Amino acid sequence: MKDGFIILDKPACLTSFECCEKIKQILDAKKAGHAGTLDMNATGILIVGINKACKLMPLLERLDKTYEGTAHLHKEVPLEKLRELVKNFVGKIKQIPPRRSRVARKERERFVYRFEILKKKNKKVFFLVSCEAGTYIRKLIHDFGKLFGGAHMTSLRRIKQGPFLEKEAIKLEDVSEERILSCEEIIKRLKLPKIIVDKKSLEKLKKGQFLFQKEFRKYGNFQANQLLPCFYNKKVVALVRPLFGSKEIKKIKDYVIRPDRIL
Repeated sequence: MKDGFIILDKPACLTSFECCEKIKQILDAKKAGHAGTLDMNATGILIVGINKACKLMPLLERLDKTYEGTAHLHKEVPLEKLRELVKNFVGKIKQIPPRRSRVARKERERFVYRFEILKKKNKKVFFLVSCEAGTYIRKLIHDFGKLFGGAHMTSLRRIKQGPFLEKEAIKLEDVSEERILSCEEIIKRLKLPKIIVDKKSLEKLKKGQFLFQKEFRKYGNFQANQLLPCFYNKKVVALVRPLFGSKEIKKIKDYVIRPDRIL
């Protein structure tokens, strides 16, 4: 079984974890993990990593996302008023994660790039949201509803995650080894800076050792501690972090690469 990714069109009535388990069974894979949890009744793009590709998930978890959904208003509100009020939730917002979430319920900031009320039918509204990873859409609708008497989300579909689009997602029944996208193809579409090493440097990384600048090649601009894919012979072999300017190496004039995960 090859390593790689499935861009799944998640069905309703299954959790994200259950979708991974079903894909494991279909492909007879040892491991499967997902990037960006969808609620059980939500549908749309769920990126699933197969086997060693699971180690690359940190590159995908912070991708921006776009959703379409519906909400029920608790009282009748004119469409134009809704479209005016929704502007309060575009830009930097503050959220407290819902009680049933797995993260600490502490206020945090997230960025909403776009929030639109597309149309309205009686008390049912259709919306579109583009946002930073980690934004709770159900909570967004709840907080929006506080401005006019209440609202709750009734359906949600993820139509975009980073560069990955709804039209390329496949149904669970269509999952097969032939539909697995390679790790290299996925990383190429992320357009990330990258590190390239030779065999000697790769062996050092496998032992948990740092690499100095002369021991690798870099492509693209990156920041200190940014998680980067590392390649050997055109294959992704690790995730690494550059530590230039770090207190960890403040006595070293050169900057170094630290291994984070080895595939």
